[in-house]
Amino acid sequence: MDHSRDSATIPLAVAASVLTGLLVGCSGSGTPEVVEEVSASTNYTTITGSLIVGDPSPVAPTAEVPPLVIPTLPDGLGGARASGSSSVGVTEVNVSGSSAVEYRLAGNGSVSYTVRYVDEAVRYGTSEPLAVPGKSVLQMDLSGASAGSDDSFAPYTGPERIRVGADSAVVSVDFLADPDGISQSFIAVSTDRPEFTVTTTENPAAVIVTIAS
Repeated sequence: MDHSRDSATIPLAVAASVLTGLLVGCSGSGTPEVVEEVSASTNYTTITGSLIVGDPSPVAPTAEVPPLVIPTLPDGLGGARASGSSSVGVTEVNVSGSSAVEYRLAGNGSVSYTVRYVDEAVRYGTSEPLAVPGKSVLQMDLSGASAGSDDSFAPYTGPERIRVGADSAVVSVDFLADPDGISQSFIAVSTDRPEFTVTTTENPAAVIVTIAS
């Protein structure tokens, strides 16, 4: 018996069956599944650091209080909020030119900062995002800065939102002081997540966030 013909037809039949199955699967699903791709230009840079303000040596030690753990805090801030642990505060928030935001500090102690882009401006402890103008939102978290009054400095009392202009690299700046030690600032940027740098100065003590333009 000649099996050569049968052995040749079997692979063809299998191939036809597989092709039919693929066509049925495509027609049954309606539209192909779309996989979201992250743009190569998306900026995931996170910059962290710390700054010593004034002379922290005169600060009297305080009783150790178990910190309130907040899982949503960035790793650079230690994931904890310590109440009343600093005598440092933000005294001024200034926009220099159209691309630099300066957070001026006073008092005696140390602060830590974390700066990164976020999808929405959401204040810690809330779930409702702030309506922030601009194409991108750059968030700056400042840990260790008190919002309360102090004999050595006057805390920032300016507007929560500083408006700059739609044609500037920085459109607006929101500063939300927190008496529990974590202050937030949302910088509305006019373009899609451009590069940024963070620098500090000692005299005057300040953290400066500069947007590339």
